[in-house]
Amino acid sequence: MGVAVIWGVNIPIMKNGLEQVDPFFFNGVRLTISALTLLGFAWNERRRGVFPNSELNRLHLLVYGLMVGAAYQVLFLLGIAKTTSGNVALIIATVPMWTALLARVFLGETLRVISWCGLVISLVGTIIVARQTGVTPRGSATLSGNLMILGAALVWASGTVYSRPLLRQISPMQLSASSAAISIPVHLFLAAEFVPKDLPALRIPSLWLILIYSGVLSSGLSQPMWNFGVRHAGAAHAAVVQNAIPLIAITAAWVARGEQPTGAQVIGGLLILSGVAAMRFGRRLASRSTA
Repeated sequence: MGVAVIWGVNIPIMKNGLEQVDPFFFNGVRLTISALTLLGFAWNERRRGVFPNSELNRLHLLVYGLMVGAAYQVLFLLGIAKTTSGNVALIIATVPMWTALLARVFLGETLRVISWCGLVISLVGTIIVARQTGVTPRGSATLSGNLMILGAALVWASGTVYSRPLLRQISPMQLSASSAAISIPVHLFLAAEFVPKDLPALRIPSLWLILIYSGVLSSGLSQPMWNFGVRHAGAAHAAVVQNAIPLIAITAAWVARGEQPTGAQVIGGLLILSGVAAMRFGRRLASRSTA
């Protein structure tokens, strides 16, 4: 639940940071902090004798890093700057749907009828949310921003499917750290142009608090926290808690930014979460029948 709160609150917090500096500069600093945090955890694992398999394909690792560490982060960054926190949270909530669909196509995983119904319900909800545009008290929602977040969700889901063979040869923490390290040159290159203009903004304490929260907590500490929670509470319990992230993000954005949820957002969000729940129920039924 702590991770759900961290991730949910991170969305409106990031929007506050993006109003102070250029998005690429913000990402360059935030993801450098995140990479250092993850590399620290990965180094600690290696000290305890956890090493990648010698047969690990470095090219596949590079591809994963560019997908999840670079492409996803850029799309998420540009999308969150152009749409509301509520739309971001609800569209990102479709990741399990896209993951299940891609796993069906590329890994041959079967989907029960209830899972297909859930997929369609979530897709309808996604279309409703993605079409939401308009002006809020502290920003606006545009179709391009919604589509960028949708693209980010697709890239993350693709990375999840792509990572499954990799995770047989490398720990989740070391995979995350490798992805962060691989993508850092991309983000620093994109940020370089804006350093002279935005560097003085780092004197603002509130901006540093946002960068540290987003870099250390949301992209750093939350990952081992999530893995610990899944290991001790179970994947099914973690999946239920994960559904709380959009609600937390929308509530935080309402309180902190005045982004009042619309009726269409509520309807679309309920469809997305209901569809995802149905798909997870179908997956649970499938796992029981093969046990």
